[in-house]
Amino acid sequence: MLFKVSFVAAAAVALLPSVFGVAITARAKIDDATCISNGKYVGYYQDQFDQSCINLVRSCINTLKTDNSTDLWSVPTCVAGLTCDGSNLLVLAQCQNPEVSVTGAPHLNYDIYASIVGDCAWQEGGCPITFQNYVDFFYGQLTAIGSDSWPSSVDNVQEKWWTPIVDWTATGETIPYTNFDDWLHYAFTGTS
Repeated sequence: MLFKVSFVAAAAVALLPSVFGVAITARAKIDDATCISNGKYVGYYQDQFDQSCINLVRSCINTLKTDNSTDLWSVPTCVAGLTCDGSNLLVLAQCQNPEVSVTGAPHLNYDIYASIVGDCAWQEGGCPITFQNYVDFFYGQLTAIGSDSWPSSVDNVQEKWWTPIVDWTATGETIPYTNFDDWLHYAFTGTS
């Protein structure tokens, strides 16, 4: 009888991926050489080095580690850090914890989005992120972590960090929640 129950349970578990359309796969650990190499290039993105970005990325990784979390998009410094460090932040987060998923991560915490755009986030239809919202959010995160480094200029922030997001989302000069959430999940994965 025990064999029969175990066999039935095993068969039911084996069918879960096909029933729910979800592939259950183990995440491979990123090799140490890649982690070390990427650690050396924190803050280098879009042909530009920025110390303030290093501060955001370190805060992000430390928060994920301290909270034992894999939810990148519930940590404001991870959201801001991705905008200035690109896929490097994602690799470093996965080096820290192989369970971190980019495309499988929960959606951007809407409270973080609301902190970027303001009270209009709670109105019918919400409101998109403007460049000024982005700058205020980015600099606000630096202030929140007590950073002593700041971007070299707002022009660089716009050219190197904001414009690539606007280009990827293809929504004009502003970015709605859904498009920004998609950018967080897919801009560095080779899918869209």
